[in-house]
Amino acid sequence: MASSRAEQAERTRAAVLDTARRLFAERGFDATSLQLIADTMGVQKANVYYYFRTKMAILEALLAANIAAFDVMLDEAARLSGPARRDLLVTVFVDQVVASRSLSPLSRTDPGLRRDGRLTEALEAQAARGLALLYGDEPTDEQRAAFLMATDVGPVVPRMKHLGDDELRTLLRDLCLRILDI
Repeated sequence: MASSRAEQAERTRAAVLDTARRLFAERGFDATSLQLIADTMGVQKANVYYYFRTKMAILEALLAANIAAFDVMLDEAARLSGPARRDLLVTVFVDQVVASRSLSPLSRTDPGLRRDGRLTEALEAQAARGLALLYGDEPTDEQRAAFLMATDVGPVVPRMKHLGDDELRTLLRDLCLRILDI
């Protein structure tokens, strides 16, 4: 019996995350409340609150796997050099974007993300590390601008809903490589 309760709890937690992911993509982070998540799920707000005390806690849970995977990739990229490093950085970044299409509209400059210092710090640290791996410790303004353009695909992804995952992956990878190859 305890196992079925644990399984039900995990299903409910996953449903909260899935619902929040969809609503964040459709309405934006700021326009999505815990009450809206609960209403969309057809449950009481207390059910959502039991698993996540804040919207930011939900967003952190949604992004945790992406952040961890990108940290691993940055470590791996640090062991490479030249085009192999750039290709790995771009490929893994694009794969993460495509795998989490619904969160792509949330860029590093999103006001909701900016309010959470820990999440912002983690994302900014990853961006700084990626920039340094691509261009060294003193990138030019042109290199910085290229990096920022290539890594902020938030406005692009929702407008490419007509593309399948493979098509989107190819499009973003090719564009990022062209932008970064300055």
